[in-house]
Amino acid sequence: MNYRATYFSTVILSSFVFISCKKQTIESIPKTDSTSIKTEALKEDSIVINPNDSLYNLNSTSVIGTQFLTKSSLAPRLKKLLGSDYDQMVKNWNTETPFEKQDNILHAWGCKQHDCSTYSYDLFIDVKNNKINVYKFSESKLTVFKEDNFDIEITGSFLKDLNTKKQNAEIKE
Repeated sequence: MNYRATYFSTVILSSFVFISCKKQTIESIPKTDSTSIKTEALKEDSIVINPNDSLYNLNSTSVIGTQFLTKSSLAPRLKKLLGSDYDQMVKNWNTETPFEKQDNILHAWGCKQHDCSTYSYDLFIDVKNNKINVYKFSESKLTVFKEDNFDIEITGSFLKDLNTKKQNAEIKE
């Protein structure tokens, strides 16, 4: 009798173990379309490629104070865009205006301290298109650096200020 009780107990215990270890079946598969997957991927990529939110936060901040030219995520792009002029820009960006925002364009201006007529720079960032333009005024000469040959459309007060600088430097259109 003892044998039967042990056998019966083992069968019942094994049945409970088997039932509790049963694999869970999937009741339904979540449905997505390829568009939503692509959209989510684009959202993730845009954080890296086009940091709109952090760029808009630069409005009214100092280029020097934020170490934008040397420590920002756009610093390597500036270095690539300006080439050998990059170090000169960083060195001579002593006197400045804070970033200003007009539509989707951020603008900051900097120059060599006590010698703005020799070296000054206008930095334009098109946040929507993720492009940079730098206007370098050096000894009555204007050099424009355009990332990917993209010409940022400068309008309003930014255009007025730029044209005034061109006139003061005696640069023809």
